[in-house]
Amino acid sequence: MLVCTIITLGVKIILKNKLATYEAAAMTAARPQETEEQLIIASEIEETGENAVDLLKKYNDHFEEMDMLYDQTSGMEQDEAHVDAYKKIAGLWDRELKSLGDDISRGMMENEKKMYFDSENTFLVSRNHECMKAVGHDKVSVIEKIDYLDRYIKLTREHCMDLVKDYSSYLAS
Repeated sequence: MLVCTIITLGVKIILKNKLATYEAAAMTAARPQETEEQLIIASEIEETGENAVDLLKKYNDHFEEMDMLYDQTSGMEQDEAHVDAYKKIAGLWDRELKSLGDDISRGMMENEKKMYFDSENTFLVSRNHECMKAVGHDKVSVIEKIDYLDRYIKLTREHCMDLVKDYSSYLAS
C-alpha cells in the first residue's frame, strides 16, 4: 500500500510538471497570423513593462478601423467574396473580443473573473441564437451566410463597445 502511494505521488508530480511545461509552451506559441516582427515587438513591450498606448485608445482605434472595413465590405455584391470578407471581419471582432476579455480580466479578483466569464459565456450562447434568427428558410445559401455573419459582426461589435464602456476602469492605464 505504501509503495502504491509513493508511486501515485511520483506520477502526480511528474504529470504536474509536464502540464506546467505544456502550458508555458502554449502561452508563448505564436498565432499563425502573427509575423515574427509582431512577436518581437510584443515581447519587448511585455519585458520592459511599458504600455505604449492606453488600452482604451487602442481598442477605440481598432473599433474604428474595423468599422471602416465593415462599411467598405457591406457595399459589395452578395456573393462568396462578400461571405469571405465578412468571415475575416467576424474573425477580427472575435480576436478583439478575446483580447479585450484578457485585458479586462487581468485586473480582476477571482470572484469577479468568474462572474465576468460566466456573463461572456452567456453572451456567446445568446449571440449564436440571435444570429440564427437572422437566417430565414426562404433565402439562398449565400444570402443566409451573409445575413448570419452580418448579425454576428454587429452583435460582437456592440458587445465589445459595451465591455469597453462598462469595464473602462480595468482598461485605464
